[in-house]
Amino acid sequence: MMTASELERCWQTYKNHRDENSREALVQAYLHLVKRVVARIKPLLPPSVEEGDLISYGLIGLLEAIDRFDRSRGVPFEAFATQRIRGSILDGLRSMGWLPRSAYQKAKQLQDTIESLEQKLGHSPTEQELAEELGLTDDEYSNFVMEASPIAILPLDELLPLAEKAREQDIMDEHRRRELIETLAYAIEKLPERERLVITLYFYEQLTLKEIAKVMKLTEGRVCQLKTQAIMRLRATLKKAGW
Repeated sequence: MMTASELERCWQTYKNHRDENSREALVQAYLHLVKRVVARIKPLLPPSVEEGDLISYGLIGLLEAIDRFDRSRGVPFEAFATQRIRGSILDGLRSMGWLPRSAYQKAKQLQDTIESLEQKLGHSPTEQELAEELGLTDDEYSNFVMEASPIAILPLDELLPLAEKAREQDIMDEHRRRELIETLAYAIEKLPERERLVITLYFYEQLTLKEIAKVMKLTEGRVCQLKTQAIMRLRATLKKAGW
């Protein structure tokens, strides 16, 4: 592992001379970021998606991050690179056509059911209420949510960084950006306690599903289910608010 001073020299050499050896050294120094993002995404994907493919896509994002990083913006490289890595992996997955149509259908059905029950009941529906509305047993409902879980990679992973991306790209004024942040904060606060904790640990503490499962003393599959339900609830709230 490189020391901080060695890493700084690599950055300087690469930025000043575009030296390929320095670039490779930077890739090796930050490879752990790719592995971390892959570890967070892989459990949500169908088994057919290979980890090696995810790492390859992530490396493309890491290389882009190294080439485009601008220290003058005051954003830590780790944060900048993580967003690029995640985006590159999602782009790669889209190009593979990795998501079954049934996952989209089930995710939409779950989101629509949450929306209709919230209107009818006046509160965020419980898992039992959702299962009953869908005409499913508890086990059938669990399987239903797990089949929809791959879609949960896309919405909040893209919505949560939206305010930051909007600031960088000047595509949203400050007032609208604040509105989005407030809407998300309200939506997260409304979540059932365990779902709110999963979202907090996953998106803000950057834990993997396996790490969250250990913290919450649950199975990784159960954490995945809670995350998927939370995402669908958040999507319903954001849709209702016009986002």
